[in-house]
Amino acid sequence: MLIVAVMLFLAACGNGGSIFKDGIRDYISTTYPLYDTISSASNTDQYASVYQAQGRDIASVSEELQNHETPEDLSEIRDGKQILVYDDLFVTLTESEENASDTMIEVAEEEFARDNYRPSFFEGYLLASLLNTRFGSGWSTSRSQDCNLYPERCYGGYNSSGTYVGKNAIPTIRGSSNRGGGIGSGK
Repeated sequence: MLIVAVMLFLAACGNGGSIFKDGIRDYISTTYPLYDTISSASNTDQYASVYQAQGRDIASVSEELQNHETPEDLSEIRDGKQILVYDDLFVTLTESEENASDTMIEVAEEEFARDNYRPSFFEGYLLASLLNTRFGSGWSTSRSQDCNLYPERCYGGYNSSGTYVGKNAIPTIRGSSNRGGGIGSGK
């Protein structure tokens, strides 16, 4: 009985204080439809997931996410963007370019953020000391040099323009050249 009590306590501590509450990644993925994915330029096992909150502004989505799980750090909403930092995730909220009443929710693991985002993506949103703690001292300088040499390997966020190699030419979710249908469907 003691073992069960300890296991329940540990489960509650590791999941926002409730054993019945999903982590923020699971909450987002079950609450909002997946819109797109972004592949890592350096590691094919890494990707960021982009979800769409239709008819929801950044402030209301941010409040909902914070009520579900308190982030370790968060930026102010500025220029149609806010970043929430969780244990090993960066959640970026941006106003949709296609419909200003929608919010795009980009979920990236810390490793994806470290290896793919350009430092300017975080400027004015998160403190450099937080990024140095997360990504290692000197990350911004080193990553900036990499971005100058290989700009196509530096990601500026979902609504950014540019030639980032990880952007899917044919989005993996919202569009596909595969017509589907299965065997005998007359492809």
